[in-house]
Amino acid sequence: MNPVRREKVLPVLSSAKAQASSGRSSNHSIKLHRATLIEKRRAALPLMLAAFAAMYLMLLAGNVWAMKGELGAKEAQRLIRRMAGINLPSDAVRVKAVSPSGAMEWVALAQIETAFRFERGDDQRWRIAEIRTGSDLWEDLSLMARALGGEEAGASAVETRMTETTPITGAPDAGRARGMIARLVGVELPSDAVRVREISALYKSAVVVARVEAEFRFNRGADKKWRVAQIRTIGGEWTDVDAMVRAVNDEKARRARMELELLAAALDSFRRERGFYVVANNAGVLLDQLNPRYLARVIRLDPWRRPYLYEGERDRYVLRSAGADGEPGTADDINAAGRAQALENTVR
Repeated sequence: MNPVRREKVLPVLSSAKAQASSGRSSNHSIKLHRATLIEKRRAALPLMLAAFAAMYLMLLAGNVWAMKGELGAKEAQRLIRRMAGINLPSDAVRVKAVSPSGAMEWVALAQIETAFRFERGDDQRWRIAEIRTGSDLWEDLSLMARALGGEEAGASAVETRMTETTPITGAPDAGRARGMIARLVGVELPSDAVRVREISALYKSAVVVARVEAEFRFNRGADKKWRVAQIRTIGGEWTDVDAMVRAVNDEKARRARMELELLAAALDSFRRERGFYVVANNAGVLLDQLNPRYLARVIRLDPWRRPYLYEGERDRYVLRSAGADGEPGTADDINAAGRAQALENTVR
């Protein structure tokens, strides 16, 4: 072979051998990597099977729990938080114990953390005015007293429990606030069933955050769903939740009718002076026109803390509360309507 040609061919052959060697090495590395992955998967297989078996057993246990119809603490907490239209955060309810009390009945002992709004009157006596039932949601305790007190004497007795007997000039301390809350909910002190966590006061108002223990009785209906049927504070008597809600909503409806009558009377005064009703499609504009000349008190929200609804033309209007369900156009709406021709209005 020509020496020159041989010199040219040798590097090419060397390069080809190197590439072949590199390819064999690469293939070997790939095979080794695959083998390692297979070994790892084989080693992990028992763990995967164990985890799957554990998950299956947990699901099976959950299904057995559901089939037995037992009430767990988590479900009890959820039902208490949403009971009777309230909307408490999850950390406001701590279920301490859940136990069966019948075939389709369970009882839970729970601690509820919420806030009470105190107000000081001109006589320097503090009274509990409102209770917090959710984020930015407060219930008027005077309204609840009239609803649950029944007769006037019963309502007056509840009002008495809400008011401190001794006048004080400063803010209530923890002991006084605890005593007032305990008296309101019917707990005999000394007792750990009522505890005050904090008090923030400003002039004639104070917000008291407290924890109150109560018992809740749950019933399971034909639809297999649990519901809170009764409630009582420690040592107290059981109160039917549905009856309580009906009584409170009846009292709220009565108050809504009274407020609608006031608004209707103000609208008639406006029309007699101006010659027409307020033309608007919301109650905000209506109140801007009526207050303070025709309506001394500002009435923006109904007793369910929703805006009143107003649709008015020059010669007629419809004013309403959407009622307990909050849906306009349903059976529980409370309506006031007026026509200029008749110089009168109706509330129903």
